[in-house]
Amino acid sequence: MVAQRSDVPVAMGVLGVGALASALVLALHRAWPEMAFHLSPRNATAVATLQTQVPAVQQHSNQSVADACQMLIIGVRPAQLQALADAVQFRAQHHLMVLSAGTPQADLQRLCAPARVTRLMTGLAVSEGRSAISCFPPDAQVEALWQPACAAVIAFEKEAQFEASVLAVCANAWWLDQLAVMSQWLVNNTGMAPAQAQTLLAANMADVAQMLTLDPNKSPAEIARFIGSPGTFTGAGLDHLQSAKAHQPWLDALALVGDRMVQGGVQEKSRGNEKS
Repeated sequence: MVAQRSDVPVAMGVLGVGALASALVLALHRAWPEMAFHLSPRNATAVATLQTQVPAVQQHSNQSVADACQMLIIGVRPAQLQALADAVQFRAQHHLMVLSAGTPQADLQRLCAPARVTRLMTGLAVSEGRSAISCFPPDAQVEALWQPACAAVIAFEKEAQFEASVLAVCANAWWLDQLAVMSQWLVNNTGMAPAQAQTLLAANMADVAQMLTLDPNKSPAEIARFIGSPGTFTGAGLDHLQSAKAHQPWLDALALVGDRMVQGGVQEKSRGNEKS
């Protein structure tokens, strides 16, 4: 049996059991196997899946989740935050970790008063401990909770920095879309099996992540030029992409999504946040 630290809760509530909240639950279970989970009543499929993997109770209401736990993960969409705040009476003892992108800390604190609020964001691979977790504002209890459960906890002093970390998670889908194009190219032009292409590209992305981690003092551009030195095949491709300004659509996408966040939150359907 693993001892539970005094600064880590024995029970965690989840309001909004979507894909991202579920991944966080799995991460916590790996790090703190004695922790119990209290889940909101909707999204029966996700709840049933989690109950086969972790010690979890589905409560009959959101309020009963809050009554059972002092620390909660809030995984509802930005547009649902007001309804959640109207339906649940939070107390000063509550500490809420909110996943809703694009909703400023001041608004969250007002909606959920008198509870303490920390903003949180991560990627789906956190379920295996592979993603970093961003948080704002810095909080010692949050960092102690998540450090053993993820690749890294990055606490930001400025909210604009945290919002940028959300964009970095959004970019995961953009990377995958580019990899899909390359994977299809490999299949069409060489006859490589799709599974082989995917395995190859996944291993290469892991190689990139390893290089970034091993020498954090080197910028991605420096590493790219180290690999793609003049006269190499890699360098020729890198020169072409840079001369074609292949980075510009990425900058445009970052500006587009960043502006929407500033305007009050992304409202489109998100797989990571389901109804509470």
